[in-house]
Amino acid sequence: MARRSWVYIDGVAYEKGVDVLPEKEVGQAPSVLGDISPFRSPIDGRLIASRSALRDHCARHNVVLVADLKGLPPRTTQTQAPPSEAYREATRRTIADVINSRNY
Repeated sequence: MARRSWVYIDGVAYEKGVDVLPEKEVGQAPSVLGDISPFRSPIDGRLIASRSALRDHCARHNVVLVADLKGLPPRTTQTQAPPSEAYREATRRTIADVINSRNY
């Protein structure tokens, strides 16, 4: 008769030598991310060639990567009541006064 032994993980017994791993341990291994491909910043045109340069760039310009927003609920549009007719008329008058004062 062959000897058998078990490993206990969180109170659950798993037989040694059997290719059954608990679900929570499948896929838990260290991983190495490669560096990013160099690209030009659409904000200031600088060349971003590494993850550290990208972090510095984001901090300098107070922006976040779209990937960092994953999992957040979508932001709804800010709906405001339309401006009153009196406000719109006052705006029209102001624009007309500015245009007329410049003698176009």
